Amino acid sequence: MVEVLIALFARGAIRGYLGDVLVIPAVYFFFRTVFFPKDGIFSVYVLPFLCYFTGWVAEILQAFSFSKALGIDTTAPLGIALGGVYDPKDGLCYFIGLLLIGLFLAMETHWKDDRRWFYPVAVFLHWTWGYIQTFAGFVVFLWYIKCRHFYYKGVVRTIWPHGSAVSLGMFIFTPCEPDKDDDSDRAKRRRIYNEEVAIHEYGHTFQSLLLGPLYLLVIGLPSIIWASSNRLEKMRQKKNIPYSKLYCEKWASHWGEKVTKEKADWS
Repeated sequence: MVEVLIALFARGAIRGYLGDVLVIPAVYFFFRTVFFPKDGIFSVYVLPFLCYFTGWVAEILQAFSFSKALGIDTTAPLGIALGGVYDPKDGLCYFIGLLLIGLFLAMETHWKDDRRWFYPVAVFLHWTWGYIQTFAGFVVFLWYIKCRHFYYKGVVRTIWPHGSAVSLGMFIFTPCEPDKDDDSDRAKRRRIYNEEVAIHEYGHTFQSLLLGPLYLLVIGLPSIIWASSNRLEKMRQKKNIPYSKLYCEKWASHWGEKVTKEKADWS
């Protein structure tokens, strides 16, 4: 209702900017209330960004005079929703709206559950600057959708049925866990190891934020070769070289520990 009133009657900065700031939270909370549970991974990590992206879709339609081309009255509900004037500064308003969503989510959980006011900034960077690896991670996430997923320090962690681990943008995949009823020493050591691996992979997510489209070339490719080459594996075993000796793996463990204050895997 506020958005409609602003579109119909407001002028100046209120019409030009406040309405655009509020529209992203308005769309987000509508969809969250009607369709998605508030604590789901989708509603916390994906839906805010999709709402932000929707704002830019509207701007693109305005740039091509979509409403005018279809003969839509600018005072009609659909015309109000689409808007009539393209302005790239509206993108900043949409981003402020995205931050407001993040602030609400942080306050809603009393700053717990890995929700902080700045998490939309990281999500935004993952899906723009780090789009290539994040999109790849999203595809892998969907492929293993039946596996266990949960929040992990601002990213999405998946326990997949493999002994290895991978980090792709805001999605990390860590080794399979022992049976929950297994209390043996071996199972306990495995769980500790998996948590250290998760800290290591979390360090990779910051490399992705820093390097963006260069991540796969600077980090991903050397890491894959280092991990999958039988020749390099035999060399590491023969000379007792730890896996973290490679610059990108050492860097990931260091950053993971620096940010989380927890122990990362250095083996």
